[in-house]
Amino acid sequence: MRKVAVLMLLLLALGAWGIPALVVGSYGGRRYFAKIDYVIAANTTVSLLFTGDEVKEIAAPPHPPGYELHYLEVRFPQGLPQGLIPLKFDGKVEIDGVVKALISREGIVKIASTEANVTLDAYMVAYYVKREWLELTEGEVRFEVKEPTPPFTKDDMIVRISIDNHAPYAILDVAGPDGASLLEGEIAPDAVRVDPKHVEVNFKYFEPGVYTIKVGASDDYTLPSSFILIEGAFANDTLRPGETKRYAVARKLGWRTLGAVVVLYTVAPLTGKASGGASVVGELVDYAYAKDETVRIRAASLLIPDLNLRVWVKAYIVFGTWFEVSNQMKSVLNVMYTPVLVKEAGTWTPSGVEVTVKESDVRDASLAYVVVQAPNYGKVAGILTPSGDELGTFSEGVLPWGDEYRSIRVFDNEAYVQVKAFGVMEVGRYTIRIEWEPVSFRLVDADGKPVVGARVRVSGPLNLTAISDERGIASFELYKPGAYDVTVKFKGVTVATVSIGSIVKPDFEVKCKVYEVAWLLTNAWDKPLKGAELVIRGPEGLIAKGVSDDEGMVRLGQLPGGQFTVEASYKRVSRSDVVEISGSGVRRMKLDVFLELPVIGVPLTMLETLVAVSTTGVSALGLTLARRRGVSNVEEEELSLEE
Repeated sequence: MRKVAVLMLLLLALGAWGIPALVVGSYGGRRYFAKIDYVIAANTTVSLLFTGDEVKEIAAPPHPPGYELHYLEVRFPQGLPQGLIPLKFDGKVEIDGVVKALISREGIVKIASTEANVTLDAYMVAYYVKREWLELTEGEVRFEVKEPTPPFTKDDMIVRISIDNHAPYAILDVAGPDGASLLEGEIAPDAVRVDPKHVEVNFKYFEPGVYTIKVGASDDYTLPSSFILIEGAFANDTLRPGETKRYAVARKLGWRTLGAVVVLYTVAPLTGKASGGASVVGELVDYAYAKDETVRIRAASLLIPDLNLRVWVKAYIVFGTWFEVSNQMKSVLNVMYTPVLVKEAGTWTPSGVEVTVKESDVRDASLAYVVVQAPNYGKVAGILTPSGDELGTFSEGVLPWGDEYRSIRVFDNEAYVQVKAFGVMEVGRYTIRIEWEPVSFRLVDADGKPVVGARVRVSGPLNLTAISDERGIASFELYKPGAYDVTVKFKGVTVATVSIGSIVKPDFEVKCKVYEVAWLLTNAWDKPLKGAELVIRGPEGLIAKGVSDDEGMVRLGQLPGGQFTVEASYKRVSRSDVVEISGSGVRRMKLDVFLELPVIGVPLTMLETLVAVSTTGVSALGLTLARRRGVSNVEEEELSLEE
């Protein structure tokens, strides 16, 4: 049963596969999304004859419309033949020293021969993906599955749904178009695979239509993105025919109970076709493995008649703190189960994550693993063990390890490596190297133009600051998973605040409260004033300033939105207003410049002009007005003033 235990833990670790605009949202002020990958597979057999020292290439077919190549897998059921060497690939699957498959993200695998007349029989599977994002809300969320474009059919499709570990959401159930749960009925182990953060539905068993995910929301649903996972020794129990029993999953101080691996089995004389079965229920149950077959034991002669045995095995991964087993068979049912516990571990760095495994962490465990799940903008590039072994070339492997085997898998943004297998363990620091794609924020103003020179600060698991470049872009390496808040300041004023729950893409557009604003400065006669100065001040000081041109315009370019003090001055005349900037455009500001004395160029306000009239007379005023407005206007003003 040791092999079954290893298989179950492997399935659990693989249950979190990662194949998974900035607005205020639905939980804690953030919006979270589930990644939906519609994956179709193209299967082809390949037979190549290597006649000598040569290189041959295996390439994926073109992708179907609407899909992109996810990866190419070239499988060797009997192992890669001797005399052939992989040249171009991204990862390999190795079982007990035998290469069973090669993986390529580009869709090209190259193999060289060192011997003549070597035949390679392989099975090529090209996986194509169409990715969508589904916003999460507590309750129910729906997604539609359509029949693929020919030559593909629904039987070629798998739909994978992933939720970030740090998101406060969990999958509670999956229902089909008729509303019935897909997790009930035990259709087949590969029909539906589920854990609290992931669902994989194989449409070989289901029809296209609208499917429903039942989602819960709570901070209790968050999981660490790097952790140590352990399994203890299996506990054993038996159930009589017709008996039902509930089990509590063991806990451990300092560790979080994720669930349990449960194995049911019986070996008994064959008593008829309808000999019953058994089932497991719990908070969330993944039906992971099944085997039901007849074994015939035959003697050397008919002296001893054949003995027919029914060998029946089922395995489940149960998430939660309890599970219940029911035995509907006519024979005694054997129950094996072990708790699965996790503990957050690891230090995230720009080059990846470092996880230190102590002997005290795994001393009491039968099996132990380091598991890392990076955000979707990070790709695992390799694993370095404490002893210095580089495991980065393995996409999947079961490697000889002392008297045991070490399991490893690397896939996109996730990886795990076994650190203990019964009596063999390796403690110390494990380094999982990750290549991060920068997360960029493109700042635009109200008119869609880049905002240059803004100060962008991200706060969360990391606190970082950057200045937007000439394209309005500020980039960050958010190498620590989690939710982030983004604050944008322009000219000392906050112009955008956004919260990120799920980073669904590495580049975001952030709409800022920044506007293209100009001022037209005029005198008392609404005529443009050249050479007037305009100053804009905010709570923290100067925002912008400028001087009017021949047309009386002060073109200040981009300004932050908000309430500001605007001061305009022309020589000895000034004006101050409190202005709300909330849109682009030209604003007018009139200064009380009634006239400007000739020769000395001193501006007078209307009040000062009236005083001057009382002392110098109408004639002097008329002369000045004539120079400024023309003779006909002077006559009108003179008449008006005499009245």
